[in-house]
Amino acid sequence: MRATGGPGSERRVTVIGAGPRGLSVVERLAARAAASGARVRIDVVDPFPPGPGHVWRTNQSPLYLMNTPSVFPTVIADDGVLPVDPLEPLRNMSFEHWRLAAVAGAIAVDPDDAAHLTRMTPQSYPSRRMYGVYLAWVFHTLRDALPASVQLAVHRAEAVGVHVREHARHRYDVEISGGQNLPADAVVLALGHLDADLRPDQRELVDGAAELGLTYWPPAVPADVHWEDLPAGRTVLVRGMGLNFCDVLAQVTEGRGGIYTQDGERYVYHPSGREPVIVAGSRRGAPYRSKAVLEGYYASSLVTRFFTLDAVRALAARTEGPLSFGTDLYPLIRKDAQWNYYTVLARTAPEAFETDPQEFLARFDAVLRTGDDHPEGPWTSRAERLIASAVVPGRQLNAIRLARPFEGLSFGSHDEYAAAVVHHLDRDVHGALAGEDDPLQMAVASLNAARTVLKAVLADLGIGDASWTDELRRAFEPFVEGLASGPPVLRTQQLAALARAGVVRFLGPDPQFVVDEEEGRFVASSPWVKDEPFRAEHLVEAMSPPNDVRRNISPLLSAMHREGLVRVRAMDTRDGVATVPGSGLDVTRPPYRAVRVDGGVEPGVLVLGLQLSSVQWGVAIAAEAGASAELGARTLADADRIAEAVLRPPAPRPPHHAPPAPPAPPAPPRE
Repeated sequence: MRATGGPGSERRVTVIGAGPRGLSVVERLAARAAASGARVRIDVVDPFPPGPGHVWRTNQSPLYLMNTPSVFPTVIADDGVLPVDPLEPLRNMSFEHWRLAAVAGAIAVDPDDAAHLTRMTPQSYPSRRMYGVYLAWVFHTLRDALPASVQLAVHRAEAVGVHVREHARHRYDVEISGGQNLPADAVVLALGHLDADLRPDQRELVDGAAELGLTYWPPAVPADVHWEDLPAGRTVLVRGMGLNFCDVLAQVTEGRGGIYTQDGERYVYHPSGREPVIVAGSRRGAPYRSKAVLEGYYASSLVTRFFTLDAVRALAARTEGPLSFGTDLYPLIRKDAQWNYYTVLARTAPEAFETDPQEFLARFDAVLRTGDDHPEGPWTSRAERLIASAVVPGRQLNAIRLARPFEGLSFGSHDEYAAAVVHHLDRDVHGALAGEDDPLQMAVASLNAARTVLKAVLADLGIGDASWTDELRRAFEPFVEGLASGPPVLRTQQLAALARAGVVRFLGPDPQFVVDEEEGRFVASSPWVKDEPFRAEHLVEAMSPPNDVRRNISPLLSAMHREGLVRVRAMDTRDGVATVPGSGLDVTRPPYRAVRVDGGVEPGVLVLGLQLSSVQWGVAIAAEAGASAELGARTLADADRIAEAVLRPPAPRPPHHAPPAPPAPPAPPRE
């Protein structure tokens, strides 16, 4: 990076993206500049409001909920976590601390927001709108507290290009919509969620819908969708039963005047009469599992014995070559999940054992402490034999059934399948409300805790490319997301109520969605449910655009690729002969400078957040309040490393070489 003049001259940095990660970069730049006296001009570019950005903007429906409780998220690290603490007005201001300050009257908020925050607890799940209010407060408080050495300008526009100016005073020009160019010594890409090209099957649905006058809604951020356009009383097919599915249901039920009442663990839905009939399907055939009701974010009684940072570091030290997720890491994750499941089962349901539960645990512990070089065979085989002999059938932990509860099961009718789904939902609710006394929830809690460690392991130590692509992303990621990334239990209670009220129907696992030209409608069915297909004139994709730079349609990344400033990370295949494109940009080690098309490093282009998905895992998960820099606060630590690099006295800048004509770009420009 190059700044004009001597060491005390002003640096200019453009942060593209004003959501939580861009906000964290600005906060870190301000804190470090205040501590060092460095002069910096920060330009923030985003068409959406700074702080909330696109996803968390404050003008969206309050019915959209976060999937983490109030005690979890933050954009401000605790004191002592990073080398330089935040500016005074922001110190220790996680979302929960901000909420408590607003309730106490120490922070001024809208009276309606204050009343809502007062009704919340640390375990409540905030609305995305309310988290946006917090992010907006952080930005405005930060702006008001900036030291004299920091200038901040916000540009409500879209960045459409970054150009290298070889002989200019500043190395980069950032081109924004409206024709303005912003000079910069460094550019930070904190882009967040980007629109993406559709898959071939989705394009077929678009074409069929256009030809026949049907309604097809592709993947989108829920707050961008006009849900009021779905007609009351008509059948609407919905593909996807993850977190966005909860958003769809909230808008077409409560959003249309429907009311829930509570009857014990169950909810009862009272329709307004303006709801559509939702017919939902997903590959798993069931929604994500509910989050357990706990006193904190992690279960206090959770025991992590095998998959720890220290254990993996020791393993890496004695392993030649890169680690393998399937061979080296997942066995440790699996051991912890099984241990937590069976210890809770022994405590809460001793009748589930054919033998004395404590004797079983002692023998099970001995098996888990060994590996695959035992004379009696691999630990997995020995564990399975012990479990089969000591645990009552039906009470044994079945990972496949846990993730896909209807795997291999056939149903004779839609009603039969709906009854099975509602029974599954009721059991899930019961387990979530039991919290740490439910064995299944503790197995899931173990997987959730493992995700935090796994993020650090993958960022610091890494695994082989083929293992990343095949074992982590394709196999483990969909498995663990369906279990550990679920909604609050309230959403599952509501879904069960909607199913009992006939507002929601279920397709079945592995659903197929096609356009029937003869009927002029969408047709949806499942091979596992032997009944007539559902037909409808409306089909909604209940999912956000994929986080994949190969498919995004960002004008900015397209232009930067054409100029050779960024490229997709190439991942080695298992046979080592060829490579496949990853989902993220190619970058260096932290502070994650971009790698150019020609293989060189572009020193002043730095990346943070979702576009790091080929070198980091779980990039969409928020920073965790109270966490360390190497674990839950890693995103904030990455932002701090970027700020340190930007403010460091510049080295002589290298020449910019024009790249060869690039192969397939990460995102072709929109026609």
